[in-house]
Amino acid sequence: MRKILLVDDEVKLLKIISSALEKKGYRVYTAPNGYEARRTFNEKNAEIVFLDLMLPDINGLELLQEFNRLYPQKVYIIMTAYGDIPSAVIAMKEGAFDYLVKPVRLDEIVVVIEKASQWLKMKEENQLLKEKLIDIEKQSELIGTSLAMKRIFHLVERVANTDATVLIQGESGTGKSLIAKLIHDLSERSKGPFVSINCAAIPEQLLESELFGYEKGAFTGANSSRPGKFEAANGGTIFLDEISEISPSLQAKLLHVTQEKAFMRLGRSTIRNVDIRIISATNRDLKKMVEQGRFREDLYYRLHVVDIYIPPLRERKEDIPILAEEFLNRQRKRYNKNFQISKKIIETLTQYHWPGNVRELENAIERAVVLCRDQWLSIEDFPREIRDSRYENLVQESFPIESENNKPLPEKLEEIEKQFIVQALEESNGQAASAARKLGISRQSLLYKMNKYLIDPK
Repeated sequence: MRKILLVDDEVKLLKIISSALEKKGYRVYTAPNGYEARRTFNEKNAEIVFLDLMLPDINGLELLQEFNRLYPQKVYIIMTAYGDIPSAVIAMKEGAFDYLVKPVRLDEIVVVIEKASQWLKMKEENQLLKEKLIDIEKQSELIGTSLAMKRIFHLVERVANTDATVLIQGESGTGKSLIAKLIHDLSERSKGPFVSINCAAIPEQLLESELFGYEKGAFTGANSSRPGKFEAANGGTIFLDEISEISPSLQAKLLHVTQEKAFMRLGRSTIRNVDIRIISATNRDLKKMVEQGRFREDLYYRLHVVDIYIPPLRERKEDIPILAEEFLNRQRKRYNKNFQISKKIIETLTQYHWPGNVRELENAIERAVVLCRDQWLSIEDFPREIRDSRYENLVQESFPIESENNKPLPEKLEEIEKQFIVQALEESNGQAASAARKLGISRQSLLYKMNKYLIDPK
């Protein structure tokens, strides 16, 4: 039961109300003035405070402002005479939860206490959910500080403690399965199983038995009964990845499961009921597939109660540096070696378009670590596509198609060549021999060009 503080200069009223509330199981404290209210509030840590507006040593509105500034998470209810209602309205603007007009009845007080208790419970649950989200984010592979990712985390937080079906959409490698697992971990089903199945990885003729299970003798080779993924997920969450790949006939059966939370094993006529939450994901445009008649519209809307779209990495480039550092840190722990990456390489990674999204970035960092000669990662340790993207960017910067630069072609080519040389020298820390190898020319040729373009190796 909640701790309640009653502040009123009518001592007889305090005794009557506190006695009645204690009989209902509440822990009640009283104070006849502002001084006693401060002392009791601090000592007893009351959660719900009833404040009379007219106290002998202080105005109740001033006390409300003081308490609310120090303890904004508490609930404050104002008690006032009929003529002081305008002051009560002001108190509401200052943060009061509600107000009661004297003389107050016990049933009115109980109703307000119940409403306040529900509000406090909701706030406490939200706070616990936020703390749990932060904790899971720290342990999860899901990382991102971009506005897009913050919106996703906020949506996950809001939907987690419901049983609504969720459809996660986004390109391959964006982290759809991680979002699904995060929703499960934040939900009240987190102690139950999280069962994941890739619908595209299982042949169509086997997928139905994988999902629903089968009885002995249901088909050739069914030598024993076997439960399916839906049974395995009972009490928890089932994650249907690549949902767009299931056949029309299986879509009809899946629709029944999403509606009724019931199904039949292959080879059996009795219905099994399950308590599950369904989360699905796809890298295709399901809405377009519905319009083309390739995906059932009724199933689409059953799966699409809550839609979460994860943008590709190229649309949230501000996440690339923090992701690269996180992946590099994992490799540091794995090899017990302090790998480092230069700011210049981070800039190159940020400019790359990442068709494979976060998964490609993680693989690129792992490759660079494996090929690294010392603790500092070199651009040469990264995949060819990333290395080549540097020069594509340089050409676009030096010789944009839309440019109205009227310089002759030889001068434009010299500008490009000069930028390539500067780039190679920066990546080689000013060492001409290393830069020449990167450029595929001799050291003597490089020195000649440096002298020609007045390039300082430092």
